Amino acid sequence: MQQVKGSLSCITPVFVWVLLLLLLAVSGLNENITQRAEKALSVFTVVKFPNTACASSTTGRNGTCYTSSECSAKGGTSSGSCASSFGVCCIFEKTCGGGSSSENSTYFTSSALSKGSSCGLTICKSDSTVCQLRLDFETFVLNNPVTSTVVTIATPVAANRIGSCDTDSFSVTVPGGKSPPAICGTNTGQHMYIPASDQCNTLNGNIGSASTASTSAFTIKVTQVPCSSKTKAPNGCLQYFTSDTGTIETFNYNSAAGVLLVNQGYSTCIRAGRTYCAICYYSSIFKMSVPNAIA
Repeated sequence: MQQVKGSLSCITPVFVWVLLLLLLAVSGLNENITQRAEKALSVFTVVKFPNTACASSTTGRNGTCYTSSECSAKGGTSSGSCASSFGVCCIFEKTCGGGSSSENSTYFTSSALSKGSSCGLTICKSDSTVCQLRLDFETFVLNNPVTSTVVTIATPVAANRIGSCDTDSFSVTVPGGKSPPAICGTNTGQHMYIPASDQCNTLNGNIGSASTASTSAFTIKVTQVPCSSKTKAPNGCLQYFTSDTGTIETFNYNSAAGVLLVNQGYSTCIRAGRTYCAICYYSSIFKMSVPNAIA
């Protein structure tokens, strides 16, 4: 048998070049496929945004930014867009017998109010970081407290009841804490800061059978205030004013036409402004509970 010997020195360079060309072609193909896959996946990118407060397209209502499906699932009403139109401004509105709500910027209204019954709503924390509830009385007109145009010895009972919320009243429960005083009369524009309870808080309007309050008697905006928020009121403050100037009024003041309510022991606080070292108070009018007793 004849043995044939050959040398690979002539074939090796050609083989290597072919192999390199094949590798480059495969690499380019894989890169092209990867780019196309990335472009296809980008169509299905999930957009996430914070559930912050938003201005709705409904006059007088603010909401929370959610996706359309989240808003529907939570029982809200979409009104306008937010988050660059990726979300909807979701409004939460509850009325008498509405159960409970843990949503920020919930509006509690008297649209289902009936005389001789109570109108309540339970508010629970949206999460564990919430410390307070701010109640803004955007509209609040219930029956006035007991009044008397004439105080005589012959009518001591009527005199003793002046300022009492005998027909209508509004109260808030604070499980594990001190509840604010009950109020009635006209309190549109007033506000309260309430400690947010882990057992939830209940807002309750007791409407008497002789009440003249209507289904538009009150609209109360409930804002959940985080413990770290700069808008959080100091502990023990039922009212908290943060502007450099303003007016402090008792509940049912009603432009000096109201009667001072009884059992109104609470604190009103004012945030100190930068560069200020004192506060100046003055009174345009000062009245006590007894009619025509002006100091």
